[in-house]
Formats: sequence, structure tokens, C-alpha cells
Amino acid sequence: MRKTVGEMCRVGFIFPSSDYLFDPFRGDPHTHFQILTVLEDRFGSRVQLFLPDLRGIKREFALYHIPECDIYLYSVYSLDFEELNFLVQGLRERYPKSKHIGGGPHAALFSEACLKIYDALILGEGEEVMVSAVEDVMTSRELKPIYRQDHPLDINQFPFPRRKYLPAATVARKGLMAMKKKPGYDQLLSATVMFSRGCPYNCAFCAIPSVKKFSPGIRYRKPHLIEEEIRYLMQAYGMQGISLLDEIAIPLKRDAAIAHLEAIGKTGIRWRGQTRVDSLTPEIARLACESGCLTLSLGVETPSQRALDIVHKNIDVARSKETIALLKKNDIECRVYLVSGMPGEPEDIVDQTMAFLEETQPDTVMVSLFTVRPGTAVYEHPERFGIKQLFTDWKNMMNLQNRYESEDIKLTFEYEEKTPWGRGFSREQIIRNFVELQKRIREKGMSSVLYKGPGDDGSGARRSRDRKKDL
Repeated sequence: MRKTVGEMCRVGFIFPSSDYLFDPFRGDPHTHFQILTVLEDRFGSRVQLFLPDLRGIKREFALYHIPECDIYLYSVYSLDFEELNFLVQGLRERYPKSKHIGGGPHAALFSEACLKIYDALILGEGEEVMVSAVEDVMTSRELKPIYRQDHPLDINQFPFPRRKYLPAATVARKGLMAMKKKPGYDQLLSATVMFSRGCPYNCAFCAIPSVKKFSPGIRYRKPHLIEEEIRYLMQAYGMQGISLLDEIAIPLKRDAAIAHLEAIGKTGIRWRGQTRVDSLTPEIARLACESGCLTLSLGVETPSQRALDIVHKNIDVARSKETIALLKKNDIECRVYLVSGMPGEPEDIVDQTMAFLEETQPDTVMVSLFTVRPGTAVYEHPERFGIKQLFTDWKNMMNLQNRYESEDIKLTFEYEEKTPWGRGFSREQIIRNFVELQKRIREKGMSSVLYKGPGDDGSGARRSRDRKKDL
């Protein structure tokens, strides 16, 4: 496939349907924007770049929306694994000369299986090694099975991700900044952004620790680059709000946090994000409010200290209460994330959770079901967490509060009857607790707010995911 002088290499980075979400347009293809921007800067007119966006498209019609390319790229998450396999097979039949290169966390965790599907894999951060893989295709060099990024990258050496690869209507949209008690913010044109990479913690239910060999710690964009990207979004798309998808939206060190917030504040943008309950001080909370922060989400997870300790969350319940109060004091709307069905939960976990919520009065609450995901410590060592059986049907790794009007709830694990902490809940009991907790939260008026969209009456009966923790 060596290209002659003046002939361009066509590269398509496919974004799957995300059909497990009620509204897949609540998020953005950040990896796709980033890699395509890097390829454009590196190869210029030698490449023609495409971002086939399959959100909202039925699988049987997806191939009609993908142009012929010399190289197809895929970021493989466990939830998308089956769909991407279907697409690769279909594209191979249509365009047998094309090359298929996969990356992402699922490829890193299951490289052997993925090499049976893709011509090559990108392991680790992709900016540098993806350039090498594309160069090999363009010059007719043989593709290596593995392109491995062995050292962490300085994310500040790369340009901010440009978004011109998608129509403006999918980049700037309303609804992302909706607030529970302050109407009108749902009308702000907004997008999701990421100003950091990684996480320094080792929660047993999160897959990030398993890929730390490729991307250790947490790294933030420099303040002037943050300001530059926000101004680009404002000028190019009329952006009025941004939703930060960073694992920890505000740097943990005081001086870095101040510079970070000042950079955002200079732009006048309104923003929301998520952070840890032990990362905020009164000073930083005040500065966050002054910088335009509307909402911060907290991974409280559970009011059971025993359960928090078992999953290595490394926070305490008392600090969670303090941080919720701190946000309310600074007029920052507080959303609490809870996980139902965690190892170590007491028999009266539903009552304990409601008592915690009634005491702290967060503005909104989002409940998800405990899920064992590949790459997590729970997946690698289930016996340590009282689990006797795992179920690896990747499609069942998305259970959230009222995602649809009706949903068949399925667990990805089963506890032993006798666990290191006592009696293990049955699968039926976990689901009953999950459903009952949702019911009581709705009755208390704490369900998450959602903008009114097609098929939604604003009551919160159907829910969209806006925190991507899955593989």
C-alpha cells in the first residue's frame, strides 16, 4: 500500500454507536479528536482524515456510514468490543486491502484475543506510536503486531484536540450544564473536555490502576494551554459551558489547583466536573466557585466505611459529609455518586444510605450497580472480595439509575455465601437493594436532573451516563 507522490492515505478513526446509553451524545470522542489532530499535524496533506460517527445508528446499517479508508483505527472498550468486531469483519469483506489498528484499555488487557481481530495493536498512550504505525502502512513497511508506548508522554507537547472532524451540531449542544435548583443553564451551548490524564489512586473497582504501566499517575495540561483550548471552543463553536470529564477535575496540590482554576476563570466559561471528597479545601472550593464552577460531583460510593476500606477507596465517610457541606456553602451544586452492591455492605445498607443523604442533603444523587470490570483488582482477584463467580458478558457492564424506562438488570458477579466480612448478599438481594434505593431517592427529590430532550418529560424517568468509568 505504498503511496505515490501526491497520493493521500485515507485514515478513519471509528466511533461506535454507544447503544448502551440512552443519549450517546452526552459525551465526546476525545481520544479520536486527539489522535486525528496529532496525525494531521504530523502528516499534513499526506493524510485524509475521517471520524465516522456511528452514535444513534443501528448496527446493521453502520457500514453505510463508513467511507473506504486505507487504515481504520479503533479505541477498544469492553462495552464496545462486540460491536467493533462486527465492524472489522464487515469492513474486511468490503475493503480487503485496508488495515485495522486497535488500541484502548480492552486491547491492552486482552492483547492476545485482540490480535486475532486487528492487524496491529497500540498499547499505552497513542500519540507517538500511532504515528509510527501509520507511517509503516504508508511506506509499505510491515505492520508490527504491537506498538507499545513504554514511557509516559508529556501531554503538554501535543496540541489541544481539534474538533473539526465532526459537524458543529454534535460538538456544541445544550443540556450538559443542567442544574437541579437553578433553571436556564441547560440552555448553554456546551461540550465535554479533558484537561488531565490518569489517576493516582488504586480503587479496587476501577480499571485505571491496571493500565498505570502505560500511563502512571495523573498529569494536567498547563494553565495557558487550558485557557487556549477553552477560547478555541468559545470562538469556533460559541461554547458557553464545559463539562470536565477528568477523573479529578482540580489538581490535588494547592499551587497547581490555583493556577488551574485561574486559567479557567479568565475565559468566563461556566463549568462542571468531578473530584474526590478529600481533595477540596475551603480556599479551593471558594476559588472554584469564582472560576465559574456550577457543579462538582463526588465519588462518595457508599456510607459504609467497611465497604470503602475493602475496595481501597482511601476516603472516610466523615470527610464526605464535610465536603458536601463545603460545596453547598460555596454555592456549588453537589452531585453524589453512589455504588450499590459493594463488598462489605451491611444488611441495612439502604437505610444507612438514606440516613446519610438526609443528613448531608446533596443536590442530586446518581446510583450505579457494583460491576466487576476487566482490569480491576476485583476482576483479577475476586476471592479477596468474597466473589465466587464472574460473568464476562461485556454487554452487561452498564447498570445505572433508570437508564431506560425498563431494564433487565444483570450482575457481572456472585458473592460467596460466607465472605471475609460475613454473609454475602445474593444476586436477588443486591438487585432489590439497588431498586429500593433508587425508589427512595426519587421520593426524596434527589434524582439527577436531565435536560428535556426527545422522549423525555424532564421528570428524570430516563437517565444518561455522564461519567465513563467502564472499559
